[in-house]
Amino acid sequence: MDKSKIEHRNYVLREYFKGRDWDGNNEYALKRQLVLRSHQLLPNYPYVIEDEWEVEAGRTDKGRGDLVFTNGAGYFGVVEVKWIDLEGDGRTGSTKRTSNRKKRRVVEFQAIAYANLYAELTLIAGDTVNGLEAFIFTNEYAQPQLVHKVEF
Repeated sequence: MDKSKIEHRNYVLREYFKGRDWDGNNEYALKRQLVLRSHQLLPNYPYVIEDEWEVEAGRTDKGRGDLVFTNGAGYFGVVEVKWIDLEGDGRTGSTKRTSNRKKRRVVEFQAIAYANLYAELTLIAGDTVNGLEAFIFTNEYAQPQLVHKVEF
C-alpha cells in the first residue's frame, strides 16, 4: 500500500472515530480510545489503516479483525479489542477470574491468528511485510499488550 493510500485511510478512520462519540457500547468506547490516543499507546504505528476488517473477504462468519496500524514501511500492529466484565455481578471471585482468564486467552488467540492472516493477505496483495506485532487491548490495562511478534 503506498504512502498516500495509508495517509488517506488514516485520515478517514480517525475522523470517523473522532466524530462517533455517541455509541454506548463499552468495547466500541475502548476501541475509540485506542484510535484517538494511538500516538501515545502505539507510538511505533502512527497510521490506522483497518477497522473491522474481514479475515476472509465476503465471509463475516469467519471473523472480523478489530484494528490494524502501520508505520508506513511494512511493519504492522494488529490489535484485537475486548471489553472484559471486571465486576461480574452475581459471580464469585474465583468464577469471575476463571471466566476473564478464558476471555483473555480467546482474544490473545484471535490477535495472533488474525495478525498472521493479515500478513498473508498483505503479501498476497503484493505489499511488503517486514514485521508484525499482535496486540490485545482490554479495559484491564492502560496500554495494549503485545502477545506476538514476527520479523520477516
